[in-house]
Amino acid sequence: MDDTGEGLGERVFPYIVYRGRPYPIIPVMVEAREKAVVHALVDSGATVSLFHRSISEDVGLDLGDAEQVYLAGIGGYVKAFIKKRVKVTLEGVGSIYIPIAFTDYIVSDLAILGRKGFLEALEITFREWEKNL
Repeated sequence: MDDTGEGLGERVFPYIVYRGRPYPIIPVMVEAREKAVVHALVDSGATVSLFHRSISEDVGLDLGDAEQVYLAGIGGYVKAFIKKRVKVTLEGVGSIYIPIAFTDYIVSDLAILGRKGFLEALEITFREWEKNL
């Protein structure tokens, strides 16, 4: 699969209850030397996808050559390491390569899928009234 998302399938994902409320959270498989399934919030307000650094360790993704950046968010700036092409797979949809920023400054049980690479490659419809996307 290339970065464009062409040829990907279509699927409806029901919202997942997180801390007592339903959110547009989907399971994605992150792949490098190993694979790991991560639950990620689809966030149209996020520029880049953001995962806890432990995920990179779990899948054997070396951050030694990653670009070190400081990302701005609601809580200020956080240090992160961006890998430009990380393979992620959505069950029933397919695989794409997206940039992911890995950081210690995010809860470890939930990642964020942002616009760069992810929302740019896919047609996503938030159906709040049905609690699915």
